Amino acid sequence: MSRGLSTPIVNALKDDVVRPVTFAKLDFSSSTLYVHDSIGTFTWGGNDWLGVGDFGSVSAIEEGTDISPYSITLTLSGLDSTIADIGTAGTEDYYLRDVDIYLGLLDEDESLIEDPNPIWSGFMDVMTLVTGTQGNNSITLTCESELAKIDRSADLKYTHIQQQRVNSNDLFFEYLHEIEGVKILWKDMNSGNLGVGSGGGGGGRGGGGRTRNGREDPGDLP
Repeated sequence: MSRGLSTPIVNALKDDVVRPVTFAKLDFSSSTLYVHDSIGTFTWGGNDWLGVGDFGSVSAIEEGTDISPYSITLTLSGLDSTIADIGTAGTEDYYLRDVDIYLGLLDEDESLIEDPNPIWSGFMDVMTLVTGTQGNNSITLTCESELAKIDRSADLKYTHIQQQRVNSNDLFFEYLHEIEGVKILWKDMNSGNLGVGSGGGGGGRGGGGRTRNGREDPGDLP
């Protein structure tokens, strides 16, 4: 638990009474959301973090000895069904956008002991909206750790067209379509029909003329 945490936070965790508060920073396309699971507004890091109280929750943050993409779930429940904007949450551009989770501790006066420590970083994956008439409206957001990106395909092709979209000055794949499946013989400048060194009469070959199996002998290796 103490790994990566500051000394004041570690000391506070050893007290008889511990008052933790979890902060979440969500980078939506329309704006960045700063919230925490306590009450009131805390100001730190140049931002105002709004409290959602018991209506907001963060699932357990896991660690393990294996290199695995552990996920977390953020939930905002108890929403008023009369709020017109609840349906627009699903239209936000959130997929693969950043999420940062911080841990802070409060003193007896409900003030932050110091700026919270980062404990998890990742990206938003799937958002689920639940609405009903019994007051159980909620928004659930599943977030994946950065390691999950290793298992995701970049959906890129090794082609000239694709590379031009990435960098118009990069011509690395320009002739890839011409050499696919080509068989090239060592020192035979006309092999593979690449058009290199062609020009009739075997010009520039010097000492050629020998044949082997119907082809000009490429000669001994240098």
